[in-house]
Amino acid sequence: MKILHVYKDYYPPVVGGIEKHIAQLCNHFKRKHDVTVLVCNRGPFTRIENVDGVTVIKVGQAGRLQSAPLPPSFPLWLRRIKADILHFHAPNPTCEFSYLLAGSPGTMVVTYHSDIIRQELLLKFYRPFLRRFLSRATLILPTSPIYADTSPYLREVRDKCRIVPLGVDTRMAESAGSRLRSEIDRLHNIFGPEFILFVGKLRYYKGLQFLIEAMPKVNVPLVVVGSGPMENDLKALTANYGVAEKTHFLGELTEDDLWVFYHACSLLVLPSVYRSEAYGLVQLEAHACAKPVVSTRLGTGVEFVNLDGKTGFVVPPADSSALARAINDLLDDSARRERMGQFAQKRARKEFDTKVMFEKVEAVYEEAMAGQKKAKSERRR
Repeated sequence: MKILHVYKDYYPPVVGGIEKHIAQLCNHFKRKHDVTVLVCNRGPFTRIENVDGVTVIKVGQAGRLQSAPLPPSFPLWLRRIKADILHFHAPNPTCEFSYLLAGSPGTMVVTYHSDIIRQELLLKFYRPFLRRFLSRATLILPTSPIYADTSPYLREVRDKCRIVPLGVDTRMAESAGSRLRSEIDRLHNIFGPEFILFVGKLRYYKGLQFLIEAMPKVNVPLVVVGSGPMENDLKALTANYGVAEKTHFLGELTEDDLWVFYHACSLLVLPSVYRSEAYGLVQLEAHACAKPVVSTRLGTGVEFVNLDGKTGFVVPPADSSALARAINDLLDDSARRERMGQFAQKRARKEFDTKVMFEKVEAVYEEAMAGQKKAKSERRR
């Protein structure tokens, strides 16, 4: 098959959950299919690159509006590239508008990662286009059953939905732990034998401010991996709460280094406060390293990934006291922490390994292609 993935950015160089997911799919399916990626360049000129054997077309843009790229020729590129499967990753207004303009041939499937939550002005204009776009899809891939049931847009097309959870390569977690034991010891020498970990973009919906607010009640350091627009405000907040000395902002890390931090930490905390946190892939990365997670109840895939009382604790959002209690409950009971971590690791290997994800995506492609062929045959009669 000729497969075209469509989004706004690609990993590398852009580090993000959706970007990394697309790269996972491309690097797997390139072995037996013809895979191309259509994204946006950060400058005005279009570039075609080969990234690890995958053709990545970066269409020139005129800028970005509320993080949405403005690439004038994107519809033309969509129309020009011939593909059997057009695999869109939503939400992405740029690509969705472009598809509706281009009327691109090929079978369309959509991985639906998240609703758009905060941009009310954009939503008023965007809603009818999104609904029209989803109505054109052959099949839609929500990443959790919870999101499929709670999204107002997915409920309207529930019959087209096929749940395909995002996955992690659990073998990477295993090799990092054995290969880099000395690095783990080094981190314990720096931060202490126990520390809690946050991994993610420093954005409004991540809720890191509530974790910082909880830190005066937590007796181990917090290590923050990631960067983003709220970084300076969050650093100032640590000073306000008197926890600057035990809060360490490390910025972005390489993938190999990040696995070491997962192994070295006592637990991961994902304190998100909005439905923009639709899944929380970092939870699975921690689970693959046998670490429990404290996360928040958002009515999204976050609590589908992190089972309350089994793989960690799920607490109300924007509640620093609840965060502190859950963190301390795990820190104070190492046996329970280990039991949860071991169960989480077994579940990650069985249900969320990338091998499982790839098989489900392949099945969706085959179902979508068969459905399109059947529809064409019926129209010819």
